[in-house]
Amino acid sequence: MTTDAKKVRRISQIRNGTVIDHLNPHRVFEVVKILYIDDTTEETVTVGTNLQSKVIGKKGIIKISNRFLTQEEVNRLSVISPNATVSIIEEYEVKKKFKVKFPQEVRAILNCPNPNCVTSIEEIETRFKLVQESPILLFCTYCERYCRENEIEIL
Repeated sequence: MTTDAKKVRRISQIRNGTVIDHLNPHRVFEVVKILYIDDTTEETVTVGTNLQSKVIGKKGIIKISNRFLTQEEVNRLSVISPNATVSIIEEYEVKKKFKVKFPQEVRAILNCPNPNCVTSIEEIETRFKLVQESPILLFCTYCERYCRENEIEIL
């Protein structure tokens, strides 16, 4: 075994479940939060951040045994980390792999940055329309304010 091979540490495979890869390494724990992965989760969860990636430099990864994401969860994920990929694992094999796609409408995931928006004052579900994907630009359907990517704040 070469010296370089000894330095490599691999994250163990999962038999069945979901692998979320190519996460923005600075947003990994926000993904954990929005997917409700916490200490009450009974399945095995592996979280890695600031891992080396040949494609994007640094990345995050989350592996969740015996859990498959709903479309709503994939939408939430795409808002936090729009370059993420999701792999569905069955019997240690990748059965399906896809890149997340930012949804045309974002509901109940983000705060509106406008303190005068009705969603900031009353308990109303936030709703944004996607105006532009890169860089991300959203439009609040209540106060009609535009929200840029650097203003995105998770509920």
